[in-house]
Amino acid sequence: MSADPNKKSARTFQCRDVLWGAFEQMAQDLECSVDYLINEAMKQYARQRSQDSGRPPYTSPVREPAPVQGGAAQSLSPQAQGAGVSAPPQVGARLPPPPGRGPSPPPPSRGPLPPPPPARMPSGPIPVATRSTLPPQSRTVPPPLPRAPTPGNNGGFAAAAAQTAALTLVYQGERFPVTKDRFVIGRGKQSSDLTLKDPNVSRQHAMIEFQNGVYFMVDMGSTNGIEFHGQRVARKQITEGDTFRICDHDLSFTYR
Repeated sequence: MSADPNKKSARTFQCRDVLWGAFEQMAQDLECSVDYLINEAMKQYARQRSQDSGRPPYTSPVREPAPVQGGAAQSLSPQAQGAGVSAPPQVGARLPPPPGRGPSPPPPSRGPLPPPPPARMPSGPIPVATRSTLPPQSRTVPPPLPRAPTPGNNGGFAAAAAQTAALTLVYQGERFPVTKDRFVIGRGKQSSDLTLKDPNVSRQHAMIEFQNGVYFMVDMGSTNGIEFHGQRVARKQITEGDTFRICDHDLSFTYR
């Protein structure tokens, strides 16, 4: 033993992981170091063995100050309690008597572990959330295919798709090419692409919308609406030669 009782040296020993984790949690709760807790436990154990064997009791030459006040040493975290470790002993408290000195029996030999049971497939329909392993961001949706031409379609989607290269609006003999996906028609000068000077026309009355290769005439919630062949319409596909009426204004369309 060293002549200096206060000298401290680094030691190496084997410890159970769960016990070391409990000491670390206790040191964090008590706001002290793990070395301090281990030294205190060894001093208490040495005092207990000295009392049981009749040897002079062990006395610490220098006592470190207590890390916290107010009984914080009695509180343990759930991790330390689950590990089966009690609160650190107070200074002067008696520890339970140590176990017998007989050699510990060797651990029982373990045979080969049985193979894990085969995985069972879940019964019933597979949830929608597990049918695809790709995140939504990585999925690519192909563009919609054009509809095949059918006889008697009267210039349907296929005919209009072939004519969308140059849609022109004819108003009062003047031609206005539609070059935007949302061509607005209304009374407002700054909010409309074609201005109709009429108080009965709404500020944003109608819109020519280009969608999936097809042009549509769409009512934008106007007061007097849109008429086609004398009937009010909310949305209609634009074909060659169609004429729509907004209040007293006739708007014709051509792809030529």
